[in-house]
Parts: sequence; C-alpha cells; structure tokens
Amino acid sequence: LRASTSVPYSFDQIVGDSLPMQRVKRLMRKIAATHASTILLTGESGTGKDLAAKAIHYNSERRDRPFMNITCSALQETLLESELFGHERGAFTDAKRQKKGLLEQAQGGTVFLDEIGETTPGFQAKLLRFLEEKTFKRVGGTTDVRVDIRVIAATNRDLPVDVKTGAFRQDLFYRLTVLPIQLPTLRARVGDVPLLLHFFIAKFNEEFRKRIRGITPQALESLSAHPWPGNVRELKNA
Repeated sequence: LRASTSVPYSFDQIVGDSLPMQRVKRLMRKIAATHASTILLTGESGTGKDLAAKAIHYNSERRDRPFMNITCSALQETLLESELFGHERGAFTDAKRQKKGLLEQAQGGTVFLDEIGETTPGFQAKLLRFLEEKTFKRVGGTTDVRVDIRVIAATNRDLPVDVKTGAFRQDLFYRLTVLPIQLPTLRARVGDVPLLLHFFIAKFNEEFRKRIRGITPQALESLSAHPWPGNVRELKNA
C-alpha cells in the first residue's frame, strides 16, 4: 500500500492493476459499503489478507472506530477465548481483575480473526454463538455482553475440505461464507510483478537511503517467470 493523506488504506492504493486484482478491489469496495457484519477472506499465505481487511475497515462507516486483530494460531484455546471474549476476576489463576476482550474493545469497529482455520471445534462453537446472537459471555462470567462489530475472518486453508474431515464446523463455515473474498495468487496476476517491483524498490530506497533506479529487463524476465509460492510476501523479501 502506498501512503495516503486521507484514508490509511485505500482500495485504489493496493498495488496491482491486473484483471484479478481489479475484480477483487471492486468486490471489497462494494462489501465495505454494506452493513455486512461477517466477511471471510481466503487465499494462499502472502496474498495480503491482512491488508485487505484493513482496507475494508478504513473504507467503511466503521473507519473511526477501532480495528482490532488477533492471530488465532498464536494462542491456545483458553488464551484465545480470554483475549477475544475477556474474563472475569477469578476466572482462572492469574485473573486478578476483570478484563475486557477484543470484542468489547472494538465496539462499533472491526475485529480481524487471522488464521481462523487453525482454531479448535470448541472455540468455533463459541464464535458461532456470538456471530448468531451478537452476544457472548466473558470467561468465567454469567452475564451476556452485547456488542456491535464487524468480524473479518481469514484463512489460507481449504475450509470445505476441513469441513468434510471434521476439522472445521460446517455451521460456522456457512455463517462465515455469506460474503467470501478470495485473494488471487501472484502467479495468477503475473502482470502485477513490475508494479510491485517498482513499489518495493521505491519503498526500500526510502527506508535504506538507497538510489536504486530500476530493474534490468533480464532480471524482470526472470522474476516474472518465477512461480512465487510465497506470493507478494516472498516477492517483497526477495
């Protein structure tokens, strides 16, 4: 994303003018303008799902409210529940006071659940209840808490396959896929490689105080022919 003086993350500033990216940006723009409370972003690792989530939030009516994100695979189930739903004093050994979770802290805004496919069936059941009823209980609590937020979930897993194997709840899958957005791989939009290269060259010139003027035709040909299994993230690192 290029810097913006108005919206921190603009759809027009997402690098890529290929047909697949144009379609995705049009879809994200439409969805951002709706009141949809649940969105699912899918795509391989490195396709920019986190940036897409921020673009949707900052181009919606919720832009002035918090954007909270959590990587689901980084925490065990109990810690994930505590971070998301909060907990009451005494809920567990170290719970010395009440804590509001990300859902409460994001009131009116957006919560981004990255790597949702890595969660356990137990957590998935509690998330489904929240998505259906818009209420939840803090860990160790008995009172329902109601919030108005948008949930954007993301995964690089094949959820339909996980549903068949029982690794992911079918009812939660249907609840999340009301408005799905699939981010294209870099090999599916190879025409964006030159734009991305110039973007990263300009970015790293500024960051490292360099004066790289461009890239040779031979290097561009080699980079464009590479399959980039790590997608945009791999290209950036290269």
